Amino acid sequence: MHVVINHFRLREPLADGTVQAAREGMRLVVDAGALAARVAKVDETHLILILEFASADDAGRIARDVGGPWMREHIRPLLAGDTDRSVA
Repeated sequence: MHVVINHFRLREPLADGTVQAAREGMRLVVDAGALAARVAKVDETHLILILEFASADDAGRIARDVGGPWMREHIRPLLAGDTDRSVA
């Protein structure tokens, strides 16, 4: 199993549209082959994305084909800084 955890710190409080986009993004990641994809809301400006994959190869493929484009469109413009990322 390959797990990726991303902490997103937003410039402004979380908007309803961002919550909906995150739900849709998680569905797309699972549809592309991830074992699981969850978003945890720590507070109004801090989200944690938890992704589980069968392998590092699956994680790379899904990040390249699905996750990366989704992030660039829906999350990256809202970030206050860099994403904290952990891989296990």
